[in-house]
Amino acid sequence: MNNKIIIAIVVIAALVLVYKFFLSGPKSTGADIEPAEFSDLAKDKDAVIIDVRSGFEFGGDKITGAKNVSYTSGGFKSYVEKLDKDKTYLVYCASGSRSAGAVNTMKQMGFEKVYNLKGGMEHWKSAGMPVVR
Repeated sequence: MNNKIIIAIVVIAALVLVYKFFLSGPKSTGADIEPAEFSDLAKDKDAVIIDVRSGFEFGGDKITGAKNVSYTSGGFKSYVEKLDKDKTYLVYCASGSRSAGAVNTMKQMGFEKVYNLKGGMEHWKSAGMPVVR
């Protein structure tokens, strides 16, 4: 009986995590921007584009000049701590959920000019914006 309870708890926890990170949809950060504005901001020489998808996802289509730092890996906060808080950061993922979390984390760490690509890479490509491999 105890094993069944433990298994049920583990399954429920796994389902909650899957829902939270992949199925619940993007959460607004108050800094969500459309692909056209993201593209315009990216033209600034001091802007930094951060792709917070997994390394595997980053191996596919991406935005030119993006640096890959997985939000769900353990190294995200330590990477961000080393960044210049005066620069503009443009953050994206596949659908906008993980990048919304990354933007919120960065704002809590004192970053002011940090923006989330609304709808992520899916919205970027559907808007006809350019990608590289």
